[in-house]
Amino acid sequence: MYVGVDGCPAGWIAVLFDEDGYRGSGLYGDVEELWTAHGDVADVILIDVPIGLRERSNAKRPCDDAARERLSPERHSSVFSVPVRAAVHEECYESAKRTQEERTDGSLGVQSWGIADKIAELDTFLRGTAPEAVGTIREAHPELCFWALNGESATTYSKTGQPAAAFWERIGILEATDGTVVDDVRDAATGLDTAVGNDDVVDAFTLALTASPKTRPLRTLPDGWPDGDPGDPTGALPMEVVYAYP
Repeated sequence: MYVGVDGCPAGWIAVLFDEDGYRGSGLYGDVEELWTAHGDVADVILIDVPIGLRERSNAKRPCDDAARERLSPERHSSVFSVPVRAAVHEECYESAKRTQEERTDGSLGVQSWGIADKIAELDTFLRGTAPEAVGTIREAHPELCFWALNGESATTYSKTGQPAAAFWERIGILEATDGTVVDDVRDAATGLDTAVGNDDVVDAFTLALTASPKTRPLRTLPDGWPDGDPGDPTGALPMEVVYAYP
């Protein structure tokens, strides 16, 4: 089983593929519930959440720099700066911002704080609850996956500024690799009895398709690890982001 996962206000939306293609979708309240449902059968679970974190540095993660380089100039801003570990585990923006400033020479943007709860949840799960999930649950970024599936060309339309055009552009990219994707996205979206946005469903689809045998083997950014960069100081979690070509 190949699973693509995107965070949403209700929890986590997952899209499931097997060797033949789309097999369904589901909504999970937390990562532990997702892992309980699919951990035993999943070959890989790609998730749109940063995994390896800094602790006392606001140095950009090499995988994020590499992703921004490939998505520039259209979509590089979709790769948010990742807060340090202690900041993502704070309970409010003010406390997180203070922690970020105390531990680094930088500050914390509101956009980065907006995904902090998901980062913290996954960080706690992988380091404490289920370390055996490391390697099966891997970090991916939907816009990098679209870039790879679209002949190394970033998407043109913004999901916030031009949502209708952005939706159909991304559907067209997926359809070039999987011809049944329109019906499959419709099935996934109408089968979810909650407030899940089209963007969440489509992003989960591109991660599931990227993970599946319908694409080439997964590739990893950065291409080579920078000398002197210690990565995640816990030594337990990789700093990488994966993608695949058609």
